[in-house]
Amino acid sequence: MKLKFLVALGIAATLYSCDDETTGIGQFVVDNDMIPAKADSYTIETRSHLLDSVYSRSSTAYLGKFTDQDYGTFSSDFLVQINCPENFILPDRIEEIKEATLGLYYTSYFGDSLANLRVQVDPLTKVIKDDGTDKALYYSNMEPTDYYDKNAAPLATKDYSAYDRTIPDSIRNEDTYYPNVSIGLGKDFCKDFLEKYNYTETVNGKTIHPYFKDSESFINNVLKGFYVHTTSGEGSILYISDIYLHLTIAYWTKTDEDKDTLVHTIVPMSSTKEVFMSTRFQNSGMKELVNDTKCTYLKTPAGLCTEVTLPIEEMYEAHKNDTLNSISVSFQKLKDQSNTPLKMGTPGTLLMVRKSEMKDFFENNKVHDNKTTFLATYDSNSNSYSFSKLNRLISYIFSEIRTEIEKGETEWNNWKNEHKDWNKLLLVPVTTETDSQGNIIGVENDLNVNSAMLVGGEDLNNSSDENQRIKMSIIYTNPVQK
Repeated sequence: MKLKFLVALGIAATLYSCDDETTGIGQFVVDNDMIPAKADSYTIETRSHLLDSVYSRSSTAYLGKFTDQDYGTFSSDFLVQINCPENFILPDRIEEIKEATLGLYYTSYFGDSLANLRVQVDPLTKVIKDDGTDKALYYSNMEPTDYYDKNAAPLATKDYSAYDRTIPDSIRNEDTYYPNVSIGLGKDFCKDFLEKYNYTETVNGKTIHPYFKDSESFINNVLKGFYVHTTSGEGSILYISDIYLHLTIAYWTKTDEDKDTLVHTIVPMSSTKEVFMSTRFQNSGMKELVNDTKCTYLKTPAGLCTEVTLPIEEMYEAHKNDTLNSISVSFQKLKDQSNTPLKMGTPGTLLMVRKSEMKDFFENNKVHDNKTTFLATYDSNSNSYSFSKLNRLISYIFSEIRTEIEKGETEWNNWKNEHKDWNKLLLVPVTTETDSQGNIIGVENDLNVNSAMLVGGEDLNNSSDENQRIKMSIIYTNPVQK
């Protein structure tokens, strides 16, 4: 139901300008006469929306399993390739690769630091060609069994906890200490790696190691990659920022006295942005929350967001010829009533995006434009997320539907049936990247373990108390045609 009223305290007698880009349907000319500003408010409806997967291209890998009494069980595992620099070489006169370890380095985690989990590493059996065309590779519901043999013996396993109690405090307190899970890959891996390195060819009179000339050759011929996943235990999720393959090499060299001596060195290879890495996320218990009518939910990663339905037809009928100066709406966060000792974080930023455009937004690495996509940060003082300048979005939709409405009722209804989500938005938790001046240059799905309950849902949508329902506030002016 629309509530129309004049702006109080004299605002209606002056020209109101909330947005430096006020928008309207028609052009108009303003003389020195003041144009009275008016205000409306409209009820919007919200519901929880299940995200079975999200576009999760990220430089961070996630590993572990955790069960929350309200949000169910969540687990994460990942596929990763190792980069080979161009014309990679190892020391001459190698005696052996004594050890190869996969190091998973992290600076943060969620959950119980002492929870015991077991990680398993399997070699990939299929080359993943990441040329940017297959967007499905980066969705959080990708299927690892497409790329490794689940029936084969694992390459390695390791028991770990987020807080490694085997590390003495003297080392842990050093500035250079970087928490990690180090997994030995075994002698057979080392032997096979060296055999493939020792294969050489002669090109233009020069001996080369063809399998190590670049990443593509390395991945195709030496190491297709790893599938890293937990097989037992739960209680924590590691946020892994760096992944290294460390090779401990024993090789012969000359001393100052020209005598042969066997020395050891560690050669690092790493996963970088030039090669493939993608995390899979699995959630259970989300469907029950979607059906909760008392509120709406946000849950990351790849869990729940909030769907918003706008009363566009009602707004269009009332304001199709007006100038929309300002439109805003706030979404209130409910207090977390759970008594779990490990509380999830609160999503720091929400993206408001048209439901039909969300897939394209993330797949094409777009940044919010304050026209059809908007950002709001969580305000702990008001306990809410507030969106403003939505007059640009509403005017954009008005322009989109005007032609269809003017065709007549039948055509208009047909168009709505063909565009089911035309008046729907999603509130999606995201993280942002900024440049040195603080400008936002990247927006990605929030992949950390966060959650929130928002005021809304079916019970509130159907409430007879209008004052309790979510309102979108509008400031507008009637153009004066000369």
